[in-house]
Amino acid sequence: MEEHKKRVVKEKEELDIKIEALGIFINTNKIFTTLEEDEQEDLSDQLGAMEYYSRILQSRINRF
Repeated sequence: MEEHKKRVVKEKEELDIKIEALGIFINTNKIFTTLEEDEQEDLSDQLGAMEYYSRILQSRINRF
């Protein structure tokens, strides 16, 4: 596989690890519920953006 394609695959793998960690934090960590509402919303929005980005990377990988 070409080097730039390897970087995309690696980027998606690393992003998916971060998505999983943030999802776990949001859904299971009691600290999340103690955060201000704006912070909770920002973290949830961040997770959504990361998931969207991951889907874009997967689409690119599928075309390889």
